[in-house]
This record gives sequence, C-alpha cells and structure tokens, in this order.
Amino acid sequence: MAEHKSQPAVSPGFTLLVSLSTLLVFVVIVLSAYIRLGDAGLGCADWPACFGQIGVHDNRSLAEGGPLLPPSAARTFHRVAATLFGFFVLGIVYLAIRHRKRGGPGFVLPLIVLGLTVFLSVLGVVTPSPLIPLVTTGNVLGGMATLALLWWIGLRIQPQATPPDSTAAARLKPWARLALVVVAAQIALGAWTSGSFAGPSCAQLSGCEGANFSVQNLARGFEPTRRLDRDTQGKVISDASTPVVHMIHRGGALLTFLYLGWLGLRARTAGGRLRTSGNVLLAMLALQIVLGLAGVAAGLPLLLVTAHNAGAALLLLAVVNLNHRLMPVKGSKPAQN
Repeated sequence: MAEHKSQPAVSPGFTLLVSLSTLLVFVVIVLSAYIRLGDAGLGCADWPACFGQIGVHDNRSLAEGGPLLPPSAARTFHRVAATLFGFFVLGIVYLAIRHRKRGGPGFVLPLIVLGLTVFLSVLGVVTPSPLIPLVTTGNVLGGMATLALLWWIGLRIQPQATPPDSTAAARLKPWARLALVVVAAQIALGAWTSGSFAGPSCAQLSGCEGANFSVQNLARGFEPTRRLDRDTQGKVISDASTPVVHMIHRGGALLTFLYLGWLGLRARTAGGRLRTSGNVLLAMLALQIVLGLAGVAAGLPLLLVTAHNAGAALLLLAVVNLNHRLMPVKGSKPAQN
C-alpha cells in the first residue's frame, strides 16, 4: 500500500491568524530595533558625538539627511502592529483550545506565545528605561522567541511532504538543535551589545585597539544587574568594559558563522528537502554577515544596523525551518505491502 499521511484538523482562520501574526511580530521586532537604535542616537545629526544621548529625535526631512522613517511615525506603526498582534494571538489561542479535541494543532505552544506577549507588555511598562541592558536583552529575546514559535506552529500545520532519509535526519537532528542554542546565544550577545551602547566602541573592522579582557572588565560588562550611568549632559558614559562587550559579540559572530556554515553544508549534502533548507540557511547566514560587516564599514548607519537586527530574525527562522524538516511527518504510517 502507498504511504498514508494525515494532517491535523486546522481551520483556515487559524492558519490565517498564524500567518498574519508571524508577519506582524517580525514587523514589531524590526520597528523596535529601529526605535531603540534611533533613541540611542545611532545615525543622529552630529554623529558620533550625539550617540548615547537617549531620546535625541531627528526632525530633519529625508531630503535634509534625516531618517527615512521619523521617530514619531515609527512609534505609531509599532503601537498599531503590537496591538493588532495581541488580538491575533488571543484569536489563535481561542481557536487552538476550541479544536483541541478534533485533532487540532494543540494549544500548548499558542499559550506560550500568549504568555510571552503578556511578559513583553508588562516588561515594557514596568521597566521602560533603556539604561538597563538586561531589559533590552529580555525584550529582544522575548520577541525572537515569539517569532520562532509562531513560525514553528505555521510550519507544523502545513501539508507535509515525504520525510527526509531517516539516517541523515538522525545524524543532523542534534546538531540542528544545538544550532538553535548557538543562534539564541548570539542574538542575546547582540542585544546586550546594543543595550550596553557598545556599538560604536569598535569603529573598525579590524577590532578594538586597547581592549582589555580582564576579569574585572568582563564582570563589569556582563553584570546582570548593571544600570548604565549618564553624565551631566545626559549622555551614556562608556568605560573600559564597553569595547570588551563589543568584541565578544564579534567573536560570537565568528563562531556562529563557522558552525552554521558547517551545518548548512551538511544539510545540503543530505539531499532532498534538507538540501533546500541548507541552501536557505547558508543564504541567510551570508546575508547576516554582509549586513554586519557593511554596518561597521559604513559607520553604523541606522538603516543598516536595523537591517542587521532583521537579518538575525531571518537567520533564526532558517534554523527553525531546518529543525522542522528533520521532524517526522505527523500522522504518517510506514508503507505496507
């Protein structure tokens, strides 16, 4: 007999809500990065002297060299997208619970997405200060986790093709799971670097001159309870730990590049569906590296650094996609004679 495949009962409304929510949370992540970086002074009129003066709003028009999207418009779009996303998540949870007894997609992951949404909302209200790197890191990781979970839900409710070779999948699966940890750690390092205002501390591709990787600087740079200090003009004060944070992020980028590059090549050689997933992973990895290098070489322009944040999200989705490809097909039964 031919192989039989069955799919869970998923309503078109649920699929639509998941798709729209995934798009919306990606937009929210990009807008959040744009607002956070713009508020820090990235690409401000008197760059780099104005960097670190939180809340410096650039009111110049685009023709005058101002930002493509004014800060006020970015905040409006962000609020609208975040509000719509909240309603969509409630709809996803409702439909998931409603169809739980009819072979639906399950409600555990939708409930986790709802919990993350509430967490991020509360975090933004209770601790809005940009002077706490841990808050920035929590916001970024929470948004990325929400995006990854929605992407995973969307992949799992789609009609699934023939699974990959079981031997190749078994060999790659633990390495693909480790890739999720690697990407998450690198995203956390990037968020901590941004939250520590450490971006411009290493203005050259060659690195930071005089960076001192002492235990004291490492402890200071990554102190969980750290709150940044400001001078009398309201500018964030950099210290010896700032370039150390930046260089560790660069070191993490190199390790991430090597590991994901190796994993992508391994997936390509496995053939079938894994070849496509490997190609996508390598393409997103190359894009992210180019955006990072171009941002530093160009002097950290706001749009390029924002695009680097968007690239991190796309790279995460590529890794999630590879893990999905390595999962067995739901409801499939082995072929019988």
